[in-house]
Amino acid sequence: MKLTKLSLAAVLAVGAFSAALNATPLEEAVKGVEASGQVRYRYFSESDFASTVSSGNKGVDAHRFSGYLQLISPVTDGLKFATSLVTDVWNKGESEASSPAGDTGGNSFTFDKYYFQYGASGLTVKAGKFEIPTPWTQSAAISGSRGNGVLALYSINPDWTVAGAAYLQTNALNSHPYAPTDFGSNDNLYALAAIGKVGPVGLQFWAANLETVADAVLFGEAKFALNGFNARGQVNYLKLADQIGAVEDTGIFYGLEGGYKNQNFAVTAGYFASDKDQGIYSLDADNDGFIKFGKQLYYRTSNVADVGTAFVKGGATLDKFGFELGYGAADVGSRNQDYSEAYGTVTYKYAKNFGLELYYSHIDLDNDTRPGKTGTPENTNDEIRFQAQYNF
Repeated sequence: MKLTKLSLAAVLAVGAFSAALNATPLEEAVKGVEASGQVRYRYFSESDFASTVSSGNKGVDAHRFSGYLQLISPVTDGLKFATSLVTDVWNKGESEASSPAGDTGGNSFTFDKYYFQYGASGLTVKAGKFEIPTPWTQSAAISGSRGNGVLALYSINPDWTVAGAAYLQTNALNSHPYAPTDFGSNDNLYALAAIGKVGPVGLQFWAANLETVADAVLFGEAKFALNGFNARGQVNYLKLADQIGAVEDTGIFYGLEGGYKNQNFAVTAGYFASDKDQGIYSLDADNDGFIKFGKQLYYRTSNVADVGTAFVKGGATLDKFGFELGYGAADVGSRNQDYSEAYGTVTYKYAKNFGLELYYSHIDLDNDTRPGKTGTPENTNDEIRFQAQYNF
């Protein structure tokens, strides 16, 4: 939307930013500026077994308020400048566990992104700090992965686009709660990609190097949708850098899902797995680039070797209400455990750009109960989250 519809606070923010640069008059600074963003409140609660793998936690209750504002301003024909401001405030919960809602307490106000974008004749170039849109770092979260670097995309024809990217000091994997502790920081990421389609089938291929972490990362995906039916398959190969010194330095992830969707109903079933070696594939805790399942299950199985997860989920829309149920089960061979999660979600679309969401999730983390195996009492966790979100 145009800046004329922004709040006074947003107008003042743009004016202050412009004045800090070159004292341009406010009416000139806001001319042609487009804005988008969201304001979100979350209440999060879980039972005695906390969200981390550490022991001795007693559960957590947390409140979180997040705000996001992105401003895109034209500089010249084909050239734009964009920046975003993010505020994030949350309380300290009842334990020292970390959780999706955050419970260590704190608040922040940062310029989350700032970049120039140039586009002409099928070429788009972004330079600055912005999202890292690779399959390994892709995240829709407000606090998703950002990197300082350059991204270039070129449309060969209407069906195919090639891309190249170089990001400096990503620190991507360090944000993952279940990542190995011996991974380095300030890692440079270099990636090449080809994205397009052949008939009704969409394809994408990626190759990357993550300095000091992975010598080679390869990803491929194929998907299609036809008459409401859809399917998607993925495979990923990752070779750890030699300096990490892992005994098993290569790992493979693969996944397949399919289903049916129309205006009022959707159902999806799928399976994804990591091999028996090091199991690493995701560089972001909230990764949306890979096939995944659950409100809790994904966090406990991501980047873990020898895991196979089968799942099914279905939902329906009735007027302004939406409903979804899901169930997934994971065989964690590297830990001799079986995990399972069931969840239910209710959403209410109060207005075009304002909605409410409530979900309840129950997870069981059982030791292997197959014949000949010994185990300990199961661990369970019940998780509830309420969310109110306004988009503009």
